[in-house]
Amino acid sequence: MINLNDKTLNNLGDQQKCHSNALEYIYETEFNDDDDLTKQFENYIAEPQLRFTLDPKEWWKTRFSKYPVIGDLAKQYLTIPATSVSSERCFSTADNIVFRKRASLSPENVNMLVFLHQNKYLLNKTC
Repeated sequence: MINLNDKTLNNLGDQQKCHSNALEYIYETEFNDDDDLTKQFENYIAEPQLRFTLDPKEWWKTRFSKYPVIGDLAKQYLTIPATSVSSERCFSTADNIVFRKRASLSPENVNMLVFLHQNKYLLNKTC
């Protein structure tokens, strides 16, 4: 049996703060005067678009210190999952959306519904 005292549990809680969505993560990150989120975002948008032949991972390695908050989000969303669970989940979601009575949905509507279902946690995740 594992015995954790209150102090250990409090330290764990301090180390891992749960954010209800991606926007909350961005807005709750502390910035100093020189490196605020607005400047970071504007500078990121002003960067030339990455050519198709270049590796985004390499681009982020050289620019992570310049855009730390956006880089954290890029790390989370540009990584390749080690399993096929997320793709299987996506097919399962699509299967639940498109069934006999709803077979006349356009592909665009199906794509939008699957996208919304798969990303709803960004808006209403509970800890």
